[in-house]
Amino acid sequence: MPVGIPELKIDFSENDDIEIVTPEETPKAMGGTELVQKWLFSRLDPDLKNYFQWIASRKRKLEDKPRLFWVHDLAQDPEVQFLKEDPNAMLQFEKIIFVSHWQQYQYGVYLGVPYDHGVTIQHAIDPIPVHEKPTDKINCIYFSTPHRGLEVLLEAWELMKEQHTSEAVKAAELNVFSSFKIYDRPHMDEQYRHVYRKAEEMDQVNYSGSVPNDTIREELTKNHIMAYPSTYMETACITALESLSAKCMVVCPNLAALPETCANFAWLYGYEPDPKRHVAVHAHILARAIDAYWKDETQSLLNLQKSYFDMFYNWDIRINQWTSFLESLKMGIEDQKKS
Repeated sequence: MPVGIPELKIDFSENDDIEIVTPEETPKAMGGTELVQKWLFSRLDPDLKNYFQWIASRKRKLEDKPRLFWVHDLAQDPEVQFLKEDPNAMLQFEKIIFVSHWQQYQYGVYLGVPYDHGVTIQHAIDPIPVHEKPTDKINCIYFSTPHRGLEVLLEAWELMKEQHTSEAVKAAELNVFSSFKIYDRPHMDEQYRHVYRKAEEMDQVNYSGSVPNDTIREELTKNHIMAYPSTYMETACITALESLSAKCMVVCPNLAALPETCANFAWLYGYEPDPKRHVAVHAHILARAIDAYWKDETQSLLNLQKSYFDMFYNWDIRINQWTSFLESLKMGIEDQKKS
């Protein structure tokens, strides 16, 4: 379990109620999970949406209507262990919806969720508008919570500046947007104050804390590379999708669902569980990416990358997938009622 994340406890009771208890409510959270839910519900037909009970957050009671369990968590997360502990638990949901094929496979392996009881519907974004990147220097960006690799990145940045002497690397800057405030848990920032302080004190590093998604989307137009030495097992990654749509190179490890999310466009490297080794590898690959950014072949690939993600990860396509899935599920439920 990631350091600093409150442990979740589940009481799966005999009266068909699920109560997911957390140490605190986080009503103002606007991380990737919350954003995707907001974007989806604003686009779905209200009658179709309200036909189902959506269980996608951390505190829910089961209602007397068809239920969907839309999971964003790892199969090892305490919140979802009831699926393994009670073999009949998953039958109380019409379907379990996953955000990546990697995640669905993990739920089958670790929790025994049958493949045909789940469906994978990947995330979507609004494409980043076409724009011109700054040409005076390469700007790298990190916009995630600190426990997902920020400390590795800052050490890798220092090492890269020491070992690589190309003009592009020497001029490059790093923009960091990181805080647990995005999850409405500012108290969790305390254990990372030393990391934030280091970012504030480093040369050519600009630390800005947590900002709204609209600000990040604007910042992506000014940045060239998403530097993401992730140490966290992502089930999906909105930050990567938006970066790829913004014609940013993505430098990250082949950890969890990142290869699937990035669809072979990222500069992937083998994940290194040893922090010192991870620092060294990320520094090396990031330097190579900085030097390669303005090459013709890189620009051609970035144009293809943007076209791919704008086409296959936009909400026009995804809402059709959601609507088709929900309508067919509803039809099956109604047919069963008649029989």
